[in-house]
Amino acid sequence: MKRLPVILLLAFFASNLNAQDSTETKSDWGIRFSGFANAQIFFDSRQMVDAREGMVSLFPKSPLYDEDGKDINAAPSLNQLAMTSRLRGDISGPDVWGAQTSAAIEGDFTGQSNFDNNGFRLREAWAKMQWKSTSLLVGSYWHPLYVPEVRPFTIGLNTGAPFHAFSRHNQLRIEQQIKDFKLVVFAGMQRDYSSPGPQGRSPVSQQNAAFPNVHLQLHYGFSDHLLGAGVGYKELKPELSIRIDDSTFKLNDKLGSLAATVFGEFKFPVLELKFQSIWGQNLTEHIMLGGYAIHYMDPQKGEINYTNSEQISFWTDLITTGETFKVGLFAGYAKNLGLQKGGDKAFYGMGYNIAYLYRLAPRLQWHLKNMMFAAEFEYTAAAYGTPDDKGMVQNAEEVGNLRVLVGVFYFF
Repeated sequence: MKRLPVILLLAFFASNLNAQDSTETKSDWGIRFSGFANAQIFFDSRQMVDAREGMVSLFPKSPLYDEDGKDINAAPSLNQLAMTSRLRGDISGPDVWGAQTSAAIEGDFTGQSNFDNNGFRLREAWAKMQWKSTSLLVGSYWHPLYVPEVRPFTIGLNTGAPFHAFSRHNQLRIEQQIKDFKLVVFAGMQRDYSSPGPQGRSPVSQQNAAFPNVHLQLHYGFSDHLLGAGVGYKELKPELSIRIDDSTFKLNDKLGSLAATVFGEFKFPVLELKFQSIWGQNLTEHIMLGGYAIHYMDPQKGEINYTNSEQISFWTDLITTGETFKVGLFAGYAKNLGLQKGGDKAFYGMGYNIAYLYRLAPRLQWHLKNMMFAAEFEYTAAAYGTPDDKGMVQNAEEVGNLRVLVGVFYFF
């Protein structure tokens, strides 16, 4: 029954498409290339949990003491990279079924993993049909927890992660404009951003659950401002079988996880303010705290029951509206809410021993025609401790990292 509302909504939108007029009578084929070349140099005061050779900074590593009681991870690092440089092609085409058609292909050079840095990888690839008030998008695009209209403009590649959701999914996405409101209906599957499990990080656990991640989201636009909220659900099937002694047994256990968000953007004459809060279970595919654990295992029956790890996060981003000089500030906070049910077996996720995280990141931007020179000062703190049988972290102590980043962008 929980899947019936989503099916009915998709059927409603499908029946509504033919009743609408095209926004334009006819479109011609064409492609417009854009992107940027980007070089960054960054210094960290401490070793970091990160990705893409450090370009995606997440949080400082936990203390690791040597025989003399000295913290091995309390050591600085320096790096310089240009692999986040990006190329995009926006494509227009002829009308189909009364809809204006378009597509986009976008990639950069950050590779598929740290073993493939500087390799060209796909970011977005989608086709879109736009009627007067309805659109249909199919392909690789941002998950709805990442709201393009409400995203922080950080200089670092993390774009606010792990406080801000960061993931792209292969998806079917319908957007319906109703006066000042927009309804977003999403059904998607994991690919590059996937949940961890017994086989490592892989989209297979969602594929074996045979059910897409679904999400409903409502936007309300008024004047130059935006408010919105959304709720989503996904299922995973981490394992198909279990090995007990010399026997193998089939498993049917699945894990269902929920997520909810509220967000907004306010535009004033000299300042833009954005914010978002996300509560969720097992949000690791979004590069956020959380995951799941084994609640209990029955070797005699060959059964495994899983439990979600929950988290809540909040971030806000402020930036001035000047054309040449801009000053911005990102602030984020995330808290580990523990396990939905007790779990004393394996944990699959990120930050199981972190009670909370916070970040303050002021930045300066200098725009000169097609170029931007930028500096960002990112302080991130993580409170490490010992999780109890409910996943709540006890006796937490903070460690912090200061990242100083300088970047040069050339947009085309």
